Amino acid sequence: MPPAMRHVLRLNARVFLWAVALNFLWEMAQAYAYTGMPPSSIEATLICARASLIDGFLVLGIFWGGIVVFSRADWIERPGGRGYFFMGAAGLLISVLIELNAVYRLGKWGYRPIMPILSLFGVGLFPVLQMILLPPVTFLLSRGKPASSRR
Repeated sequence: MPPAMRHVLRLNARVFLWAVALNFLWEMAQAYAYTGMPPSSIEATLICARASLIDGFLVLGIFWGGIVVFSRADWIERPGGRGYFFMGAAGLLISVLIELNAVYRLGKWGYRPIMPILSLFGVGLFPVLQMILLPPVTFLLSRGKPASSRR
């Protein structure tokens, strides 16, 4: 396998693992702001774990979307202003669409009064911040060695 392909596969794995870990912490921290969360901490933890796996794939989607947009697999290693804008815009779009669908169309969950609502979209602030803030942190933690030091 060519070294460049190995690097992309390793980067892909690191992005997914960091995304799942960070999103699990976020999911657990914000769980109190949702209705429909089971009273059992084991059940709630399993729900958050499942959600964090889905979040991991969403962050991978942002990663691969950036590869298409920027035509380079290492765009997260040096994202620049355009890269950070892309991460934020993609995270905003993903979170708003998921929340609108899950809350208002499918009724999968709702918000408790403690959840701040973004009036422009009618969705909760916490899940929107999650998809705007966590992808850049995930990508920062996922970076490999700089290209100049790879052999």
